[in-house]
Amino acid sequence: MAGLLPPRGFETARAFVSPLGRARETAKLLGLTDAIVDERLTEHHWGKWEGLTREEILTRDGNDAFTRAGSGIDFRPSGGESTRELLARVSEFLRDVASERSDSIAVAHRGILRSAYTLATGWNMASPMPARLDLSRALILLLDADGTARISEMNVPLRSRTA
Repeated sequence: MAGLLPPRGFETARAFVSPLGRARETAKLLGLTDAIVDERLTEHHWGKWEGLTREEILTRDGNDAFTRAGSGIDFRPSGGESTRELLARVSEFLRDVASERSDSIAVAHRGILRSAYTLATGWNMASPMPARLDLSRALILLLDADGTARISEMNVPLRSRTA
């Protein structure tokens, strides 16, 4: 990661980053030292399931734990944030970014990227994701003035510092 840069065209973009340590470290490694920390980019809050593996959750809470938590945008981990709430948070972030008509880059987490993909495509999140989202690459969105997102490119490689 230390030898990588954001995709071409985003060298001078406004940068945003989740407050969580791993995202902040990634932003730093990408040379985004002035990234604005934005709480809305924090990963999906998993409540009582935070930090547990799927197997640990099923062992502790029963084989139907995920079924009881709901599906699609109504999924809510025990004591956590619903997917609907997560989508609203990401949508608000995109609206605010779109209000300033300049390129931006965000360093975030899997749940945030899946939410952005959902908002851009209308995927219902109840079925398997229709496209593979490579978390080691960039998802580039086009935003209308109201924050409505469309996918420009998916899985865009980061650039090498040595190239």
